[in-house]
Amino acid sequence: MDRDNRIDLIRGYAIFTICINHITVMLTKIGDVGIKIPTLTHYGYSSAAEIFFFMSGYMVGLVYLGKADSNKKIVSRALHLYKVNFLLLAVLFASAVIFNSARLFELTQLDMLRENFLASLLRFAAFTYVPKFTDLLFLYVALLLSTTVLVRVLNRSETLFLLFITITYALSQCFPSFKLVNLATNDAKWGLNILAYQFPFMLGLIAGKNKYLSYLFQKIDKNLVIGCGFCVFALIGAYVVKRYDLLAVKGEWWVNKNSLGPLRMLHFFIALMSIMCFLSVFRKFADAYVFRLIALVGRQSLGAFVASMVCCYISLGIWMHFRNSSLAYYLLAIVSSAAVIGVAWLLERIKNKDDMVKVSPVIEKC
Repeated sequence: MDRDNRIDLIRGYAIFTICINHITVMLTKIGDVGIKIPTLTHYGYSSAAEIFFFMSGYMVGLVYLGKADSNKKIVSRALHLYKVNFLLLAVLFASAVIFNSARLFELTQLDMLRENFLASLLRFAAFTYVPKFTDLLFLYVALLLSTTVLVRVLNRSETLFLLFITITYALSQCFPSFKLVNLATNDAKWGLNILAYQFPFMLGLIAGKNKYLSYLFQKIDKNLVIGCGFCVFALIGAYVVKRYDLLAVKGEWWVNKNSLGPLRMLHFFIALMSIMCFLSVFRKFADAYVFRLIALVGRQSLGAFVASMVCCYISLGIWMHFRNSSLAYYLLAIVSSAAVIGVAWLLERIKNKDDMVKVSPVIEKC
């Protein structure tokens, strides 16, 4: 399927940002990393998680909706993600065992798995034991399965669909503690509120179904000066508001990450539009080597995401032995980013090889 390469660039940006942010968060639990590697997270209220779920929903809408047996394919995708998360858990646990640090097991919430392996594994399978950062794929699975039901509403009326997901999001703000059970945490709950995070995912779903991002790129390309001017003004405004807490919302529900506060959603839209404007400005360089690497990660986002999680845990283990060095932090971030690219490249090669194998018999028959 032909699609605007800039869509893959957005997805790639989200994966790299998640990788850097997760490494930064985990390492700062042990020591000072110095000047943190800047991402949009540091200049506003939203993070890459909103973009990740929006673009995940967008690809589901773009690739599956409107196709024959779409629900069957979505369920198959959810099952694949479910199995991948088990593979991720195995690799993460193996990484922790290699470093053999009680503190690492505690910070990654793998101590429960080490102490009661079989019971914890069963709880992991039931979504009730979710070690650090493994909740993202499980949340993705839950959202995919809910899509098979909500798509009936979407097919009947897009307005009704938007009304439903908006009301659900509003309820998440009224009941921020409504989260799935996670026995790995102190409060025994997931970090992310599923009622809140369905909102960017489902918005992405309807956007993908109607190819709205391609339409927006066309509009931005034609009105580049106006679009860039607005985004620069909005980004600077968001930074100033957060930096000096002009709205006095620091720590309040308006900006809460777990329940995806309204200001976070607003900043997410600003960030997304800003990225799109940036890509439109440099669209002539879309085939440049750096852009192609980012797009590659975007195309192989699942494998790249798994690689980033593994790199995060390994980086934490290394940091615990050689910490209190800003240089080590930067090197770990660079090496982790390179590893993410390497995994994406390998998966792309495998995919292209498989595609050639499938095409060859058809060519021979012709």
